[in-house]
Amino acid sequence: MLKTPDLEHIFHPRSVAVVGGSRELIGMASYFIEELINGNFKGEIYPVNRNKTEVMGLKSYKNIRDIPGPVDYVIVAIPAKYVPALMRDCAAKKVKACSIFTAGFGELGTDEGRRLEQEIAETAKEGGVRVIGPNCMGVYCPSSGLCLGTNLPRRSGHLGLVLQSGGNAIYLSRVAPMRGAPISKAVSYGNACDVDESDLLEYFAQDDETRVIGAYIEGVKDGRRFRESLTKVAQAKPTILIKGGRTKAGAATAASHTGSLAGSMSAWASLARQAGVVQVNSMDELIDLALLFLYMSPPKGRRVAMVGVGGGLSVLASDIFSLEHLWLPQLSDAVKNQLQELTPSVGHIYTNPVDTTAMFFGADTLTKSIKAIDAWDEIDMLALQLGYDFLDAYPLSIRETLVDSMVEAVKAVSKPSLMILHCVFSPEAYQTYFRDQQTCWEAGLPAFPSLQRAARALNRFISYHEEKASSSA
Repeated sequence: MLKTPDLEHIFHPRSVAVVGGSRELIGMASYFIEELINGNFKGEIYPVNRNKTEVMGLKSYKNIRDIPGPVDYVIVAIPAKYVPALMRDCAAKKVKACSIFTAGFGELGTDEGRRLEQEIAETAKEGGVRVIGPNCMGVYCPSSGLCLGTNLPRRSGHLGLVLQSGGNAIYLSRVAPMRGAPISKAVSYGNACDVDESDLLEYFAQDDETRVIGAYIEGVKDGRRFRESLTKVAQAKPTILIKGGRTKAGAATAASHTGSLAGSMSAWASLARQAGVVQVNSMDELIDLALLFLYMSPPKGRRVAMVGVGGGLSVLASDIFSLEHLWLPQLSDAVKNQLQELTPSVGHIYTNPVDTTAMFFGADTLTKSIKAIDAWDEIDMLALQLGYDFLDAYPLSIRETLVDSMVEAVKAVSKPSLMILHCVFSPEAYQTYFRDQQTCWEAGLPAFPSLQRAARALNRFISYHEEKASSSA
């Protein structure tokens, strides 16, 4: 049984103080204050700045001890040499948690940097203050109004993110919701002088808002605890891991980035396999897989029926899917005859992928074809695909309703389904693509930008469920 770390004040503080800013208020402190205001943070916001009495319409205080009310959470954006003194002030104020944006600590690899980091960690521990960082972007929690980047979506979702890198935290927090995987909570935790990856993973494992966990980790300081935590967390929820610093060059960068020891790639691969975690190689692969965990029920097998337009894709799709251990069986004569009877005036190429123009004749016609294929016992899932390279040849009225028709058709099927929207190469096509992508995920249908991305994610998704079933047998 996991013992959940007491981190609620990090994600749902009643009050936030932001410490920092130059005389002209240029710097990250003003950025964090602005995002709290724009994010509709419901609690009190206290700027702390020695040179200002008011910041963005809010009363500013010279010292955190001067704030009259309680302070749950402090965002720190001052030079590293001043942070130890601030931490003593936080302990005296009985602050519950801090995130330290400031860099210049252990990641420098200097004696002074390590000394400063150790001092703030010890002071925080003695004072009962939990610390995220230093050298991090902090917390994104749409439900409470905490934001670690500009213009991040305010819609709360079910993907929880544990990320050592601030840049990767901002990328995923921005891109995942665009793909249909809005964030429950995301944390950029940097050097992890106190709150570390194990604390955060254990928290997300029991967080009701989070259904799928994604993690980007460069290195860990307590390998034994991390192994135990990762194994327990993966038993609770699907967990997707990116290991940063997989190569010699990447490991050197990781050491200078967050002061982390990367460890060997084979050791990490073994750990992921034993823990039941899915390891991926990029942020986009993490999003692809998260979409399947969020929207798709596991298919019973690896046989796929693909339906769309473009006979030239048949050989290519078969090759791509076969390389990911997914099979596109040829249609039986019975299914071919049924398609011919249902839509005699509509063109089909009776292979798999099925090349059909049924989708251009509205949802009813397409649904008949899709239902006939769905009823075939020789497949386990359906993939609908649409290329944007030929759409200019069709009237606008057809182009604007095409994906709507495909989504309506999928609603009539019983097998797990997904969408592939590919071949985007013009500004107009991109606009259509983003609109269609949103139509898909709003209907609970995961959408992918290429055959390769869909096949790779499907293989990992199915392998995850096969291994879960095998271990529980």
